[in-house]
Amino acid sequence: MAPTLRPATPADALAFHAVMMAAGMDLRSSWNRTRVEDVAWSLEQGGGFLAWEDGKAVGCVGWRPDGPDTLTLNKLATRPEARGQGIGAALVREVEKVAARKGYGRVLLAVSRYNLVVIPFYERLGYRVDPAAVYAYAHPQSPPPLVLVKEAARFP
Repeated sequence: MAPTLRPATPADALAFHAVMMAAGMDLRSSWNRTRVEDVAWSLEQGGGFLAWEDGKAVGCVGWRPDGPDTLTLNKLATRPEARGQGIGAALVREVEKVAARKGYGRVLLAVSRYNLVVIPFYERLGYRVDPAAVYAYAHPQSPPPLVLVKEAARFP
């Protein structure tokens, strides 16, 4: 049975957080210091989606406005046992649909210097490294992230 995607609300913060923590991010990443309360706040500032399979959250992604032209994608994760099924790509496309519907000119995302292995995934989805782009929510105690952008003209 294919996972079902649905919007996430602050009430889903615990399930969302559980997916993030199960994803296995490098222990040096600020990702690991994210609390359930942080997820709830982030979902209030923008929104997100959860992928559900057999009553269990198996994937998540968040988004929030970052100025009048940019929607920032964040917190994309899938549980290790759910990888390779296209869940991550489907979650990214949902954020792009939000961006298109709300008239944003681009989607921006930041990749931790501890997680550069995911760059080819985003490049396959049409994202490109943009050295001039700034991620407004970078953790001050972490190395600057690599910023990727996809212009609206390339949304599905």
